[in-house]
Amino acid sequence: MQFNVGFIKSENQFLLKSFNNIENDNGKILDLAEIKNADIQALFYEEDLIESEDLKSALLEDSKFFPIRSSKEANIDFNNFEKLDFNSAKSIFSRVHDNWLLQNNVTLVEELFKVINHLNGLWPNDRTTFFEELWFILKSNLGAKSIRIIFNDILMGKKEHEKNKLIQVKVEGDRIPNPSEGGELEAKIMKNYEKDFNSTFEIIEYNSEKGQVVITATIKKSPVVIMAEVYELNRMQKAIIGSLFNGLSENIK
Repeated sequence: MQFNVGFIKSENQFLLKSFNNIENDNGKILDLAEIKNADIQALFYEEDLIESEDLKSALLEDSKFFPIRSSKEANIDFNNFEKLDFNSAKSIFSRVHDNWLLQNNVTLVEELFKVINHLNGLWPNDRTTFFEELWFILKSNLGAKSIRIIFNDILMGKKEHEKNKLIQVKVEGDRIPNPSEGGELEAKIMKNYEKDFNSTFEIIEYNSEKGQVVITATIKKSPVVIMAEVYELNRMQKAIIGSLFNGLSENIK
């Protein structure tokens, strides 16, 4: 799977490179402010360039979305980064991404009951916010490049005799979850997996080479499909996410 890595070149610019095992990418120089909108899975910096408190604060905020590490920690400098081939880049990326992912997993374990109670409080009256927050939890604890959640909702009739309608809603995005009404595709996906909604959490499909995973779940008997691109899927991740969904169905207090 492709992964995109950035390296801060100066106080105002960074180099963004895409790595895959098919072709080499020379990368492109972008304004540092564009990090907020870039499709990026890891970022490196040289410590002597990070002196501004505003920049430090911005990087700390972005570290929720992807690993940000000093070049010393990765044992690489800007010149080496420019010349990285896929295999070398993959080794470095995997190391920092795995560490970041482990930190996220441990944090969720430590705060699991708190997170479950918070989400359960949102479920009855604020379903959209519930799934937006669940999207972010899943994305950071699966370390996903992309993730889509599909669930059923009720579209209330607007006219006096208009009936309520069952619809599908999807929540997806690169960094921030964006909910929108699903269409024919989302309806077909829910129909395709309807026989699999027999447990609170189950991994239905996982292609380790492509990094594609499909998860079915039920929350308070309501079916959910999760489709993601991941760089790994290990036993710890499965156990933690499984415990999260079990808690969401059992109303832990």
